[in-house]
Amino acid sequence: MPDPELHRIRDASITVVDTSPKDNIPSDAYEIQVFGVSILIRRRAQWGPETDATYVHLDDQTKEPGLLLVEVNNGGKHEYRRPHGVSS
Repeated sequence: MPDPELHRIRDASITVVDTSPKDNIPSDAYEIQVFGVSILIRRRAQWGPETDATYVHLDDQTKEPGLLLVEVNNGGKHEYRRPHGVSS
């Protein structure tokens, strides 16, 4: 895997990892970290019948109880609660 490139903007960090032909990933990978949340965005070579699909992975790294609200394509928010005492 090539060396990642790190950018810091205010409270956020953006890491970019170049694609590698041997990984069969058709794009660079971008990870954004801010407010205790990590978002990974990249293209996937295959997903079911689709090829070269956009892939987004969200990881809430906050250990305190609380609420994470997620909305995709104006489809309404979905609530994800962090139970008390659970760490990710």
